[in-house]
Amino acid sequence: MPEVLERPLSPEERLRKAQAMVEQGAHDYRAAEEADAELSIRRRSAAACELAFHGLIELADVLIERAGHRPPANHAQRVEALEDIGRDDLANLYHRAKDGLHILGYYDQRMGRMQRDRLREVREAVERELQKLA
Repeated sequence: MPEVLERPLSPEERLRKAQAMVEQGAHDYRAAEEADAELSIRRRSAAACELAFHGLIELADVLIERAGHRPPANHAQRVEALEDIGRDDLANLYHRAKDGLHILGYYDQRMGRMQRDRLREVREAVERELQKLA
């Protein structure tokens, strides 16, 4: 198909084109800033979820070691050890926190009710255990 010949733009048309291009560029930049801000918030949330989950890991490891068991090498061993020392409550919380905070909160960067609920549960459990150990 032969190319369509276009007439050169007039100076006024070029100025309107320049204005439209600048406005579109500014709009696109604002959209990129908003996306970057959202990504930054999600990264902060993910790091917060992971930090809280690792607090639960530390608590579990201390309880497991105080009960005379070897330190666990992975999540499954940690859950089994918690069950072995009669802490099914913490083993169940560990499962929920691993899913809600570690996998969904950290890796999937989800922010929602599940993450808030698991954070609250982990915090309450850690506070209870610290009071028992004090």
